[in-house]
Amino acid sequence: MSTKNNNEMALIKAAQDGDPKALRELVQKYEKTIYNFAFKVCRSEDDAEDTLQEAFLSILSALKTFNYKSNFSTWIYRIVSNSCLMKWRKEKRDRWESFEEIDHPEDRIQDNYTRWPDSPAQQLLDDELREQMDNAILDLPPKYRLAFVLKDIENLKVEEVAESLEISLPAAKARIRRARLFLRDKLEPLMVA
Repeated sequence: MSTKNNNEMALIKAAQDGDPKALRELVQKYEKTIYNFAFKVCRSEDDAEDTLQEAFLSILSALKTFNYKSNFSTWIYRIVSNSCLMKWRKEKRDRWESFEEIDHPEDRIQDNYTRWPDSPAQQLLDDELREQMDNAILDLPPKYRLAFVLKDIENLKVEEVAESLEISLPAAKARIRRARLFLRDKLEPLMVA
């Protein structure tokens, strides 16, 4: 185990034992990560700020249950994901339910939907496309949006996505695939030259 991991584990242990300084250090260390993730998922500063506060309350109340079997960051992503899901459930937005009703979206896969473009970063430089991408991500149902953001924006491994969302590996792969299909359907008209 690296020195960095040893230091973090010692910090977590001290925070679990009630050391206020260690707790403050953990909050400072992960505050930006949690806010950035929440903003990427919520696409709203106010919602990200609310999620940050709710997530930290959950993290602080559940800190003693962290058992060191996973990475601390993965454990935090799980809590933030759950905070986002609870927020969405309270809002019950109809636009998310319509995609949920599709029985087999994978039946709509066409050959040109199976791969992302060779240089998506160059295509996303265009402001209009970026805005469309943000809007399309907002249209994703919560469980697909979380999987997409964790995998394709936060760059977690599929196994970490599954662990963060507390779902099976096949379910994580399916959610990522469905999110990508949904986004491709939304963005295809903008990609055609």
